Amino acid sequence: MAQNIKWYNKNFIDIDNPDPTITITDSVATDTGQSYVDYMINRNNTSGWRTTGSNDSANTQIDIDMIDTYGIDRILLVNHNLKAFTIQYYNGASYTDFSTPINETTNTNTTNEFSFNSVQTSQIRIIITGTQVADEDKLISQLIITTALGQFEGWPQIVKPTISKNKKNSRLLSGKSLVTRQVGSFSCELSVENWNNSNDLDLVESIYFNPTGVLMWVNAGDDSQFSRTNIGYRSKDIYLVYPVNEYIPEFYKFYYNTGIKIKIKLAEVVR
Repeated sequence: MAQNIKWYNKNFIDIDNPDPTITITDSVATDTGQSYVDYMINRNNTSGWRTTGSNDSANTQIDIDMIDTYGIDRILLVNHNLKAFTIQYYNGASYTDFSTPINETTNTNTTNEFSFNSVQTSQIRIIITGTQVADEDKLISQLIITTALGQFEGWPQIVKPTISKNKKNSRLLSGKSLVTRQVGSFSCELSVENWNNSNDLDLVESIYFNPTGVLMWVNAGDDSQFSRTNIGYRSKDIYLVYPVNEYIPEFYKFYYNTGIKIKIKLAEVVR
């Protein structure tokens, strides 16, 4: 069965949080990629952390110290090439498995979501023992540590999904055009004419009134539900968004025992 949109709180180790530190240990690599660890948390799939000269015997270790203690129940590895790895959390005395142990040995996905019972922790450890191509350098574009907000039960229409480059066209004296453009940002609208699912409306309100942006995953880990995974619908497309319109809980046709007409205008945000 197809997966509906999934929502998460903002990454606890997001690039705009100055506290967390990420430390890489690799006994083989000529470059552990320590200088590039911030690329794992900058919300951008065009960059990432990567080793140089590592191999499968290196047991590459990533230690994340969040400094503050958070309740977490989700970890996502986005746009990576890892085949065999374990992820554990620090319980105050030692590193231990989550309620659902994360111990992959034959992973073939390039984006993974791991869910488990919520734990309170300030430290996460990832040990990589194999890549999908043997002895290839390790690569992770995004590492997300967070909590789930929920997943819609109903199916809102995704209207005007837009990847904007904010293009500006200047006509030169030669008659040719000079087009300047930015990296690009995502926006869309979610529309339901008559939404009466209480769980979904609770989720809508949590999206509107979250003090920070929320992470939106349209793909939700299921490529098969799309005839083609266009940009915005790919497994690696997870965006930090925020509603840019106001919350207007107007009852459908003004009958108080019906659902609510909802249109959420979402835009990718800096923070």
